[in-house]
Amino acid sequence: MDQLSRPLDRQLLLVGLSHRSAPLELRERCAVAGEALGQRLTSLLALEGVAEAVIVSTCNRTELLLFGKLDERTLTAVQDLFFHGATGDQVYSFSGVQAVIHLFRVASGLDSLVLGESQILAQLKAASAAAREAGTLGSQIDVLLRAALSVGKRVRNETDLGSGTLSVARVGVDIAAHICGDFRRERALIVGAGETGLLVAKHLRERELGDLVFANRSQDRAQNAAKELGGLHCGLDALPEQIARADLVFVCVDGGGHVITREMVAATRPKRRDRPLLIVDLSVPRGVEPKVAELRGLLYYDLDDLAAVVEKNRLERQRASDATSNILVAEVHKFLSLRSYAAAAPAIAQMRERFELVRDAVIDESVGETSTPEQMRLAHELTRRLLDVALGQVKESIRHVRSAEDLESEYRRFLDQL
Repeated sequence: MDQLSRPLDRQLLLVGLSHRSAPLELRERCAVAGEALGQRLTSLLALEGVAEAVIVSTCNRTELLLFGKLDERTLTAVQDLFFHGATGDQVYSFSGVQAVIHLFRVASGLDSLVLGESQILAQLKAASAAAREAGTLGSQIDVLLRAALSVGKRVRNETDLGSGTLSVARVGVDIAAHICGDFRRERALIVGAGETGLLVAKHLRERELGDLVFANRSQDRAQNAAKELGGLHCGLDALPEQIARADLVFVCVDGGGHVITREMVAATRPKRRDRPLLIVDLSVPRGVEPKVAELRGLLYYDLDDLAAVVEKNRLERQRASDATSNILVAEVHKFLSLRSYAAAAPAIAQMRERFELVRDAVIDESVGETSTPEQMRLAHELTRRLLDVALGQVKESIRHVRSAEDLESEYRRFLDQL
């Protein structure tokens, strides 16, 4: 029997933690760095019953999406492998329809630290590409992720949730602006030339930043960023010198431990001549040693510190997020209907083929010798139309295996758990 015809709750599982459930220290411990992603995906596929696996690891969440013959043993094994040391209320798990609802909400920006942010769409695409490269992305999760991306785009196009959308990068720059005021005389150092680092640079340029420097492990990437957005570039070995000259430091690195340490920053103080320094760490795991906050003449913010700023934004966007409920329920209904129909399509095709054989035999045996060609044609046409009506009713029933009202109740139950 095709896997899709089995109960959804037995084959789809989402396990993870996020800024909603876990502090930054735990999130950075459970984060999956890019270089380890392939190996961690392979380890999931080695678990009994797991046929497909995707890992979504961003600055504010690590979530595993699994498909296969799954049970409680799968959940226990996953928690031991990826979330060891986390408490029961810090790690959440959803199966079946609720896993679909959660993923659609994530893609829509409803579960993000910054409500409505759009970076998650690119992050879901990257997670899908990584799983495909590792050989762990199968057709079932692939279809689900494609549907989630479509839902995310629809929500942003049809509601006010995406208007003036803030990203974590934008919030970090807003904090810096509140502290520094005019950026035109400031020098910013951006450590990391990936997507978040480039977003920070664009927001700074929009505010007429004075000088900009990119530092990156790969100098080629730093050079390309500097060429695109203007400024200088260097490798990470030049960080002490560049920190001494900077007014603002934004750290946007992907794994690799602390690229900026307390000792490194302390050593720059004689060169700074008491000029204040602002460091904003947007990395998970953190790229800045938290002990830098102990130094005088320095302000340090990490992602948890951004939460207070984000809360103000959340209240303004709550009304827009409420308007997404109807869209999400409709999209979940559509996905489940198509999924059920896809599972039943082979059986329906077999029914049609078998009926055609039986029908031809019965008509030929019953009326073949006594009927005119026209009567035979009419008998075949009538029975064909009856078959179309019958199978049409079967298809319609399958498409509406779950009513919109049932899914609305399911969605409300999901929200009550948050």
